[in-house]
Amino acid sequence: LCQLVVQFSWNAYCKPTPACLRELLTLFALCLGIAMINGGLLYNWMFSSLEYEAHVSGAISGVFVAVAFLLLLLVHPVRCLFTLAVPTLGTKQGRHLLLSSCFMLVAVNIIPNIVDNIKMMLKVLECITRSSSESFVNSSELLNAAIEVLGHDVKTVIKKSAERQLLSSKSSFTFNPDINQSVIMESIQAFVKQIQSEFSMYDKVFSAIILWTNRALAACICFYLVIRSAWYLNNYLTNLQFDNVYITSKLSHLVETNNQRIIPHRISSKKLIKSTGLKMSTEEIARCAYKIVIITAYMVLSIIIIVTDLVFFNLASYFLSWMNEVPNVPLTLDVPQTIIRRQNEFHQNFTFVSDICMLPTSPPNINIVYIISLLYFVAYITVFIETYALRAQRKISSTFFEQREEERINYLYQKIKTNSEKQHFHSKTCFQDKVLFIIFS
Repeated sequence: LCQLVVQFSWNAYCKPTPACLRELLTLFALCLGIAMINGGLLYNWMFSSLEYEAHVSGAISGVFVAVAFLLLLLVHPVRCLFTLAVPTLGTKQGRHLLLSSCFMLVAVNIIPNIVDNIKMMLKVLECITRSSSESFVNSSELLNAAIEVLGHDVKTVIKKSAERQLLSSKSSFTFNPDINQSVIMESIQAFVKQIQSEFSMYDKVFSAIILWTNRALAACICFYLVIRSAWYLNNYLTNLQFDNVYITSKLSHLVETNNQRIIPHRISSKKLIKSTGLKMSTEEIARCAYKIVIITAYMVLSIIIIVTDLVFFNLASYFLSWMNEVPNVPLTLDVPQTIIRRQNEFHQNFTFVSDICMLPTSPPNINIVYIISLLYFVAYITVFIETYALRAQRKISSTFFEQREEERINYLYQKIKTNSEKQHFHSKTCFQDKVLFIIFS
């Protein structure tokens, strides 16, 4: 039953004009479903991968659904053209689309993560520098406390020695450390902010270039996908020789009906291919090897960026763990006073790394790595299915235009017949020449 439903739906979809109301309703439902599914995929692709605004993606997708539905329902060649685009995705156009998606994911998710880890390390360095500077500046308070105690003791000695006239009772002792903490902090913050702004600027420029390049590339690929399908359909309908090298069941039946001998494997310079065969020729295998090398080169570049992200994450994690192990340095100021026979000690901790400086790292997104790996795996698969995708294009075109397919089969049969007659005549002539040569020799 399922097979009958699929066969009926496909026949209704391929016919130029529905033959009954049921075929019309089936065609209406198929065209509406195809338009809505592709509109949803277009919205998700534009919004998630190409990073368009939601209202822009929604508007373009809505217009696409309406136009696609009307064209699919009313124009028979457009249905064929739209269907031809599906196997075309298995060709180099589909691979370009997959590679564009891979680099888009790398540019949007992995490269910013590398920059985030670099920014985190810079912020940690800024915080460490600030806390160390504050601790260093605050250490002057230790010296101030020692000077204050020393000054008090000196005044006591002066007071007690006034009768001996060692010094005047108005003598004083002061200490003013010439350390401008605000100037030091402003200089450090300005330096770190300059580095961060430069990184942010380069990150934004690079991300914008990657984003617009992928948008332009995606638009060109989609446009080329439609043009390529239209080019194939136009050549199929206007040129009997175009892509007419397949041994179909109808051709085999025609040969058997006319008592023709077996179908040759080659006509002139073209090799005939079984439309249902899975075997690939030597030329097709060589082309597959070349395409695999190209995809591998793109994949190696993506792997380098992914590994760089992992390296910077591990570097940032090790940097934080190392900074976390830096201990506080205790400072002790020992001031012996021999005159009044007393010894004062002043204690303070010098802090290099504060707890607020331990910022979290940005780990790599493993899900994005899985998605990129899947896309490259599909790209590798398209290398091998491209040959069969081209055969599927011929099969789809023959289903939509059966009369034209009959003309193409008859044309190929006449070429096979002419080629067989030439070979038969050539063999007969060679045999006669050999007989005459034997007689006269």
